Amino acid sequence: MIPHIPETTTDTELRSAIIEGNLPTLLVVLTHLGEDDGLLEVGERPSRGTIDGVHRICETSQTAIRERAFSALKKLRDGTIEVPHLPDEDRLQQLACLLVGETVPPEYIPLLLKDMGFNHYAERSDPVNTDPSRISNTERFSTIIIGCGVSGICMAVHLARLGQPYTIIEKNPSAGGTWLENTYPGCGVDSPNHFYSFSFEPNNDWPDFYSKREALHRYLEKVVDKYDIRRHVQFNTEVLSARYQSVDRCWHVQTKDNQSAPTERRANFLISAVGQLNRPFIPDIAGMNTFSGNQFHSARWDHNQNLVNARIGVIGTGASAMQIVPEIAPQAKTLTVFQRTRHWIRFLDDYHRQVSSGKKWLLSHVPYYRNWYRFKLFWVYGDGIWESLHRDPAWPYPARSMNAENDRHRQLLAHNLTVALDGDADLMEKVIPDYPPFAKRMLIDNHWCKTLKRNNVELVTGPVKRITRNGIVDSRETEHSVDVIIYATGFEATYFLKPMDIRGRSGQSLTELWEDDARMHLGMTLPDFPNFFVLYGPNTNLAHGGSHIFHVECQSQYIAKCIAHMSDKNYREIEVRQEPYEDYNRRLDEKHAQLVWSHPGVDSWYKNSRGRVVSVSPWRLVDYFHMTREPDLEDFNLAC
Repeated sequence: MIPHIPETTTDTELRSAIIEGNLPTLLVVLTHLGEDDGLLEVGERPSRGTIDGVHRICETSQTAIRERAFSALKKLRDGTIEVPHLPDEDRLQQLACLLVGETVPPEYIPLLLKDMGFNHYAERSDPVNTDPSRISNTERFSTIIIGCGVSGICMAVHLARLGQPYTIIEKNPSAGGTWLENTYPGCGVDSPNHFYSFSFEPNNDWPDFYSKREALHRYLEKVVDKYDIRRHVQFNTEVLSARYQSVDRCWHVQTKDNQSAPTERRANFLISAVGQLNRPFIPDIAGMNTFSGNQFHSARWDHNQNLVNARIGVIGTGASAMQIVPEIAPQAKTLTVFQRTRHWIRFLDDYHRQVSSGKKWLLSHVPYYRNWYRFKLFWVYGDGIWESLHRDPAWPYPARSMNAENDRHRQLLAHNLTVALDGDADLMEKVIPDYPPFAKRMLIDNHWCKTLKRNNVELVTGPVKRITRNGIVDSRETEHSVDVIIYATGFEATYFLKPMDIRGRSGQSLTELWEDDARMHLGMTLPDFPNFFVLYGPNTNLAHGGSHIFHVECQSQYIAKCIAHMSDKNYREIEVRQEPYEDYNRRLDEKHAQLVWSHPGVDSWYKNSRGRVVSVSPWRLVDYFHMTREPDLEDFNLAC
């Protein structure tokens, strides 16, 4: 549905909403509507690299933009102007450049049309762009999807649009995946919500710019209900194993429900949507079993544990700890945080801000506003920093940064940390990393620096040596007495699909084939495993920016188009060929060798035990969009 301004909207309501609007987005909407009236003088354009974009626009011009916006939206409300048709791609590119304050290459325009929702204005709102009536084969393929989180939900929507039957096997009692399982205090998203949402199901009612777990779970449940997915899900059921049988060209899948009743299911296609971060990792620390208190992983939060006046030990300082520690510190008697390695931390103005009613109104009612705002977020938090992550062979300081631009990021981040820590030399030494920015996952300050300065909080550096009956012993042999231990230690990120036993045509176990060195073509397919696809697979995690949902939509569309082609041409089997599979992984490794995540001085969960990057994608978002836009059927062996 194209947004429209209700006739009952008052002038006061219009002005109130406009004053809260994103100025570059308002300006581009005005230009889009043909109502900008030459507002900006030469040199006054939205600033690059910022969301508000007003640094290069004087206050007089800002006021003029808002006044012109008020006039234009009144005309829309009163029906004296109409919503214009979607411009051609050249015009869209001009508007995109104006919005972000720099050149947007033409290759981004197809992405803009698809992921930013502009196709809705052109009456092309189907997320798959495949007409089910075109499929000639009346015997539809059956599909088993493993997991009903973000990826499984997205895949289900795409299959439903094709008219293809599917069953989702979900180990939990409800949908939501990571946003169901992770219930720790402060749990939330670290991508802007108006981009961290399905392009085909925008949400104009996010409570925060970076919403918490409860809002994210409600959104996913809403999508499940709107697209009638729930009736296709077998909840409280876990996949134990799956084997491809060439005789019937089907996957035979062994499942177990919560009553331990085993069942064998068959399907033409098997799609894993279990993700990379679903099995908690707890390090094997000497003496763990001797601890007298309670201990648990952050992803398995014990809500029965009373933390008021407790002596708490948190092991780990990654993304989950960054959210947990500031939430629980005020109620703790003492809180000791054990840090193995330092992390770069960003400070974002919008991270703790709620979305005002005026902003929600603009997103819901002004044509093109939410689309251009989503692209603004995509550009600033997506591919904008990608070039700065490449190794410059001539750069004289390779240990600390990758190139001059990466070093500029480093100086800004270090300055912000110094300010946030009030110049505390001891904390600065503990907190500010000595490796290049972005080499490990970038974290967002959730009042972390402020929390570290609390009297009841201590940051202990170095590895944990052992655990005793009464506490945790650090690398200096100091014992810290604690009543409860929280492991904020991440997940088994390099062991994809574990513990399921997946076996292909030859009977080869995928776990044995991969160990911790998973490889796939485009992160989705591999030889010897016909009719098998993986969502959020190897080398598809995003570390330079963007949204996990963006990649999942690319993959779901790609898989759906593969299945649609097979159904249309009466093929029963699709298997990626060895040559394109090897070529893709060769190019992927060559690209990673140039990038910050392969930096030899950094250990992270992006790498396997041999130092190969197996989690992170080396491509720009626009690159992966075009790689997956249409399947290259020459990459596959197809059989009837």
